[in-house]
Amino acid sequence: MGPNLLFVCVDCLREDFVGSEHADTPFLDGLVDDGIAYTDMYATATTTTPCVASLMTGRYSEHNGVYSLEEAKLDESVPTLAEHLSAAGYETTALVTGPLVADTDLDRGFDTYAYRDRREELVGDWFDDAVAHLDGLDDPFFCYLHLWEIHDPVRVPDEYDDPEYGQYPYARTLSALDRSLERLCDRLPEDTIVALHGDHGEAIAYRDSSLHWVTKLFRTGLRYGLGVDTRPLERRLKRRFDREPPIPDHFMEDGHGENVFDFTSNVPFVLAGPGVDAATVDAQVRQIDVMPTLLDLLDVDPEASVDGESLLPPGRVEDRDAYVRACGKSLLREANWQRAIRRGGYKYVEYPNREWDDELYDLDADPLELDPIEDDRIATRLRARLPEEGERDGEKLEIDGLLKDLGYK
Repeated sequence: MGPNLLFVCVDCLREDFVGSEHADTPFLDGLVDDGIAYTDMYATATTTTPCVASLMTGRYSEHNGVYSLEEAKLDESVPTLAEHLSAAGYETTALVTGPLVADTDLDRGFDTYAYRDRREELVGDWFDDAVAHLDGLDDPFFCYLHLWEIHDPVRVPDEYDDPEYGQYPYARTLSALDRSLERLCDRLPEDTIVALHGDHGEAIAYRDSSLHWVTKLFRTGLRYGLGVDTRPLERRLKRRFDREPPIPDHFMEDGHGENVFDFTSNVPFVLAGPGVDAATVDAQVRQIDVMPTLLDLLDVDPEASVDGESLLPPGRVEDRDAYVRACGKSLLREANWQRAIRRGGYKYVEYPNREWDDELYDLDADPLELDPIEDDRIATRLRARLPEEGERDGEKLEIDGLLKDLGYK
C-alpha cells in the first residue's frame, strides 16, 4: 500500500501569501522549502464549489457539471479522486465546510463526509475534533480537509491581531492557522504526504476603504444589476489607486467570484512528505492537474481520461493553457459571468452573455492587468483555445440560506 495523504485546501488562499513576507507562516514556509512548490497554478474558477469539483475530478466545469455555487450537482458519470483511492484500498474521509454540502455529490467515494458549520475552525475548539478524526483513520488513508478561516468575514484570534503577523486581518488569521496546521501535522503518521492548496484567491487590500465600498456599491447596481458597461470608468479608478499597491490587487475588487484577475485565480499547490524531493516549478499549470498528479504520486491508475495532466516529475513540467471562470454569487446573474484563458504571457477575457468588447492583457508588460491592449491576431488565437460549453440541465441546489450565512449576498 502507498503512503497516507492529507489534502489541506485553505479557502481563499492566495499564492503570494505562502512562502512570503505577507504573513508569519513558518510551518507553511517549511512545506514550500522541503516539498514541491508549484508557484504558477491557476484555479478553474474564482468560486469554491467549481474549484473543488475540478480538483476532485481533473475536469473543467464544462465536463463535470459543477458550474457555480448553486448549479453544483456533480455529473454522475464523472469519477472522483476519492472513488479512485477508495478502489485502491484507501480509507477516505472529508472534513468540509462552506458550500460543500453533500447535495453536490462531491461526497462520492468518501467513506466519511463530515460537514461542519463555518464557525467550527481549526484555530478554535474544533481542532480537537479534527485530531480525533485523523487519529481514528486506518492506513492508508486519504483525508480532504477544507478550511474556512481566512474566508471573509475573517475573525482574527486575539493573540494574532498584531502587525507582526501581517498587515491585513487575512494575513493575521493565516498566521494563526499556520500554527494550528503545524500542531495537526505533528500528529500524523510518518508515512503521510501533505498537499497544500487554495481553491481560489482573494482580493483584500481595500476592505477598510469607505470610498472602495461606495464605488463598489455603484458598480454592482449599474454593471451587474442594469448591465451598464462600467469597465472604462473602473479602469480609470484602478489606474489611479493601483499603480504601486502593497500587494497585487484592484481598488474596485473585494473577495472573490466577480473577476478572473490573477490575485483571485493564482493559487498555491505544494506537496511535501516522504519520497518527495524539494523542487520549485514556475511553469504555468492548472487546478485540473491536481487530481492526476496525486494519483500519479500514489501510483494509482485513474482509469479514465481527464482534462488535466500529472505534474510529475517536476523537472519536466512545461507551461499549459490555464482556463478560468468568474461565476460568483455577487455577480447576481449568469449574464455577468466571465471566461478567460492564460497562454504565452497573455490573458484573454470574454463576457459570453454580454455584447461587450473582450479584453486582452499583456501580462509581462502589465502584470496588474490594468491596461487591456488591442491585438486581434492574439485575441483570436486565444479565443479558439477556450473549451466549448457542455450540456447543462440547469438544476440548482436549494442552498440560498446557507450561502447568506456564509457571507454571499
